[in-house]
Amino acid sequence: MFSKRALSALACSVMLLHGCLDSSSDSDDRSEVPEAPETIDLSELDETTAAFCDLTVASHCLYPFPNNFYTRTDAGTETGLRVNLDPQAMPVAQPVSIPPSQLAPQGVETSGQTPIDPTEWNRNDGFSPGSMVLAHLPGIDLDQTGAVRIGDIEASLDADAPILIINADTGERHLIWTELDANAEDSSRQALIIRPAKNFIEGQRYIVAIRNAKNAEGEALDVNPLFRAYRDDIDTGIEAFEARRESMEDIFGRLAEQGVERDDLVLAWDFTIASQQSLTERLLTIRDDAFARLGGGAPVFTVDTAGPIIEGSVRDGLSRGISGTFQVPNYLNQPGGPSGASFNYGSEGPDALPEVLNGSDTFTARYRCQVPVTTVADFTDPDSPVNPGRAALYGHGLFGEGPGGEFRSGNVRAMQTEHNVMFCATDWVGMATEDFIAGTIHRILADITLLPQQLDRSQQGILNAMFLAELLRHPQGFQSASEFRHGAAETLIYDPSEVFYDGNSQGGILGGALVATAPNIHRGVLGVPGSNYSLLLRRYGPFAQRFGFILYQAYQDDLDRSLTFSLMQMLWDRAENNGYLSHLAGDHLPNTPTDKAVLLHVALGDYQVTQWSAEIMARTIGAAIHEPTVRLGEHPDSNPYFAIPLIEQYPHDGHAIMVWDSGDVDPNTGDGNPFPPSINKGPDVTVGSDPHDSPRNTVAARLQKSEFMKSDGAVVNVCGDSPCYSDDYTGLSRVP
Repeated sequence: MFSKRALSALACSVMLLHGCLDSSSDSDDRSEVPEAPETIDLSELDETTAAFCDLTVASHCLYPFPNNFYTRTDAGTETGLRVNLDPQAMPVAQPVSIPPSQLAPQGVETSGQTPIDPTEWNRNDGFSPGSMVLAHLPGIDLDQTGAVRIGDIEASLDADAPILIINADTGERHLIWTELDANAEDSSRQALIIRPAKNFIEGQRYIVAIRNAKNAEGEALDVNPLFRAYRDDIDTGIEAFEARRESMEDIFGRLAEQGVERDDLVLAWDFTIASQQSLTERLLTIRDDAFARLGGGAPVFTVDTAGPIIEGSVRDGLSRGISGTFQVPNYLNQPGGPSGASFNYGSEGPDALPEVLNGSDTFTARYRCQVPVTTVADFTDPDSPVNPGRAALYGHGLFGEGPGGEFRSGNVRAMQTEHNVMFCATDWVGMATEDFIAGTIHRILADITLLPQQLDRSQQGILNAMFLAELLRHPQGFQSASEFRHGAAETLIYDPSEVFYDGNSQGGILGGALVATAPNIHRGVLGVPGSNYSLLLRRYGPFAQRFGFILYQAYQDDLDRSLTFSLMQMLWDRAENNGYLSHLAGDHLPNTPTDKAVLLHVALGDYQVTQWSAEIMARTIGAAIHEPTVRLGEHPDSNPYFAIPLIEQYPHDGHAIMVWDSGDVDPNTGDGNPFPPSINKGPDVTVGSDPHDSPRNTVAARLQKSEFMKSDGAVVNVCGDSPCYSDDYTGLSRVP
């Protein structure tokens, strides 16, 4: 087997030899005998899997990932590609046996040995804009290699960065960080994770390059033999491997143009980000169809209860609660859209879109509206004056309830009474209490083939929230109900001219998708927000105890576990912030208002929704940050909040990110919290106090939210010339 380089050398040698013989046949001079062409031992690679496994990483079929190797050409998509994962390549769920408990009310029992069915993934025309990029290089030491870490992301743009991602067309370096999976139980199966510090651009192709990788002793890592065959231009003689050579040469050539020498490479591959259409078309389809069915009217609704709030109760500060239901077209495949339902696709094939079940089925959604005493002090007194409140939706947290739970908590009531806001809420179905109690979430963790049962229903839930906003806005909606009026003049108790959004935790993770797509919501506050779930979950302090114990029983191999998060993100994009961030950054979606603005309220060191995810959001949407946030003292980052612009002056128009600091741990009270760990694990929840609820419980933060949630609103300075301190700030200096 001769390489191209060896054949070239051989040809030159033959020509030289021929010339010498012609000039002097009895000369003793002879050209050197050419060296034997270089060969490579690929005997340990199973070429029968070469059609569906990228064997440049021999230890796991789907590594490296994401990867254009796992696509096929398709002229019918926006990217010209279609994801093409083979069932034979997919992780296999092992049997799960979990008895019923508070953490899994229904328990979980599966027979296991079930490969993930890639059908839903293969609808996509590319990979996630927040892709968790995975490789496996056993023995790699990031310090010896000099790889950029989470606290030093600007180094990923350096010319000599050993691990880098470039835009294949422009050559632009992408801001990233690298980490090894700190959750791995087997060090030999520890994934190398490369994360974007700003989302990748929809529809764009990217190239990953890993060069000069070293082990803990500073020695160069061995190079996978198939990758070395491509890199060093060694002909493998195997058609299945050679079919990829042209695409690999293109990768090497583009890297060389950016000063990355092929001889230094240990691994390189490319991937393409899904298009706007692929990411958003399901939600936009059901939105447009549902609003068209209204025909200019309001959704059908009922008012089931409307009574005074008992003075001195846990709901003190509110004067009336109004509850009922409303009807939304049901795009799920079971009547009424119960937990466990997924989209009702009207046809077969990867381009099918959701349709209303049976053409007319409806989803009955719950709502509750809370009226503060600042709007109407006493509904039993017809002469009690009406001070119309602002209309806003409230988005609840993880597996919560719209009409109940945290919606009736003190900080929500404080926001209402301090700033005269009438909040209404509905369930984030798909991620609501009922989905947890029904066991849907637990069954998904045992077999992620079932993930559409959560994310499809979540998209229905986002549509439900849009319909609730329409009920607040439309003259034939809540304005037409006597329960929303008071006094002899039947004065409307709220201002219907604009509906705002305020959500926390999960409400901050899903809320950005709602604001980006809603035709009737322009401004929203995303409290302790995040994007994306593949980043968030393992940095969620109690993940292993609350959810991981199921996932880890089903997927026991460490490389499988990391891969499942990356795979799930490809589908989660359809129903959470990650798939919609670019459409808050000026690239607005079809049939969607363009005047969108969000305010991010972040808890420094949050135990539940990591602060790193909000920073990714800020860079992606162009949110500006309060100064002197970047001078918080002994911050673990070398250049905190790199590539996030500063707020130049107040009031500030546009997106903004405010970081609220609860202070370091007070050894006497236990208040305050440390900085988050830099590895992909959650904080130690036994140390200090979780600041997750601190921003919403801070008076100044609520004032800032209120000033933003106005038709002519802007971000005002409530922190002065200092960092933004939450009301539970201890005043102690921070120690990393």
